[in-house]
Amino acid sequence: MKRVVLRIGCGAVCTALALTLGCGCTLLPPATGVPGAASSAVSVPTDDNGKPLYDPAVLNDSRLRVLYCDSRSGSSTTILCGSTPLHQSTRSENVSLVEDSVTGTADYWLRSWSDPTGRGGRRTALYDKTGTEVMTFEGEQSATLQNGLLVLQESRLIDGGYVPESGYGTCQVIDLATGAALPVPEGAYSCTVCGDKLVFSCYAHPEGLDDYDWDTDYRQNSWVVVQEKDGTPVYRADAASAYRLFYDSNTLSDWVKLDVATGEETTDQILYNTQTGEQYTGFLQVYPGGLASFSTSDGRYELRDMTTEDRGLISTFDEQPSQYFPGYVVTWHSGEGHGYELYDLETGAKTPLYDVDATDNTVAVYALDGSLRVYSKDNGKLLTDTTVEPVEHQQRVRMSNCGTGYVWLELQDNDRYETTATRLYGPQGLVSDLTALQGKYSYVNYLTTDPDGRPMFYGSRAAAGSAYGSVCDVLNADGKVVLQGLSSCTGYYSNSLNALPDHVFAAQRGFYVGWMDTSGNWLYCQSIFSSATADDEPSYGY
Repeated sequence: MKRVVLRIGCGAVCTALALTLGCGCTLLPPATGVPGAASSAVSVPTDDNGKPLYDPAVLNDSRLRVLYCDSRSGSSTTILCGSTPLHQSTRSENVSLVEDSVTGTADYWLRSWSDPTGRGGRRTALYDKTGTEVMTFEGEQSATLQNGLLVLQESRLIDGGYVPESGYGTCQVIDLATGAALPVPEGAYSCTVCGDKLVFSCYAHPEGLDDYDWDTDYRQNSWVVVQEKDGTPVYRADAASAYRLFYDSNTLSDWVKLDVATGEETTDQILYNTQTGEQYTGFLQVYPGGLASFSTSDGRYELRDMTTEDRGLISTFDEQPSQYFPGYVVTWHSGEGHGYELYDLETGAKTPLYDVDATDNTVAVYALDGSLRVYSKDNGKLLTDTTVEPVEHQQRVRMSNCGTGYVWLELQDNDRYETTATRLYGPQGLVSDLTALQGKYSYVNYLTTDPDGRPMFYGSRAAAGSAYGSVCDVLNADGKVVLQGLSSCTGYYSNSLNALPDHVFAAQRGFYVGWMDTSGNWLYCQSIFSSATADDEPSYGY
């Protein structure tokens, strides 16, 4: 790993860069056919007796979410705030939540639709939690919200049409508070906001190369520009691209990843500080609490605390760090005999592992000596400490960390990846032997937790006469059926933008699709036929 501090005179770089305001960022009049502000009166579907299928007050958390519906009548996407539907898309529309990179939540959502008068035949609008239109833009845009700045990206246009696979497009940066477009350098196609600095990745399609042809030398025709909000450039890297740190980006908000081409097939990965100009080469990944790992020139690996003034070295390793939690690092070694090891930072002891699996809050490690442990990522606290009885001639294992100290294990004694035994372990040790489920279900996956924090699963089984030839049963931690015959069900990641409340999952039952609790009660649902009125135009990008 090499550390370099670079600073560039603003005047010298200013003359070398052509800046433009907005890159086509025109705020348009209100869109036609906009959803409009949500009505306070929500139409709730009823059963055959006229009883409402759900109570809108239950899911009243004012959080934006997306419900996806795929049926034989078509597919649609519904944007909701709590249990209030704001908009259901047609097939020619794209709708998505706009993530705030600081909070990790969404206060706005984006909708694009067909319009022959728009750029590329498309227009895009931004809406708030009430469904009220905030801004409208030309073209098909995607968006993120970073430090109060709305960053828009648009695919490349050729002959009036979008050709995403042909190369890079354009980007815009808008101050959401004022609606003003910030200066964007020529060729910019993406932007990462780091504190008060804007980091742009730029590209120029070579002259003489057909617009539809892929640029095989695209890395040499790319560059990175870092500039102030007023457009003053402070740094440039040629043959480079910049990427936001998606994991722990709040702690390391001043840092960005740079990929700098050093040859035809070689690239330096650099962790770059936009405020100090520091560069650390050999960058691999970041971990909770502002830690980062790097490869060194002698073939080893370092773990450093990037929040300290000296970027303090925590430890060096012979193998690449994969996971970190207080007191421990999980390393991965490739080649013959590849696998994981648990490294104790205090003693230096190494424990060979069958497997490791992490959630946003916990890390589960299953060692070759039979020990199974689950640790908290926040403080390293041991949540589960038990021993697994291996199957005879055990060769490998498939492990799923269910969170809250529970682990699903599939033990295999063969090279065919066929499961010999299925078990659930928890803080109290072996919870249940679920091997019998293998003959009933084609697969079983984690779904959510029950109100006691115990994991629940769903299994898919064949069912004659069902619409898709199979149905799902919801199972408790003992493998007993709690809900049966659902057309489909799935859980959402708890740390995702679209996270659901605890003990809630997405499901389809009968002719309704929505969000259901572990007792089988709807928190929100809509008819699967509600997309039958969708237009016949194919959706852009699908």
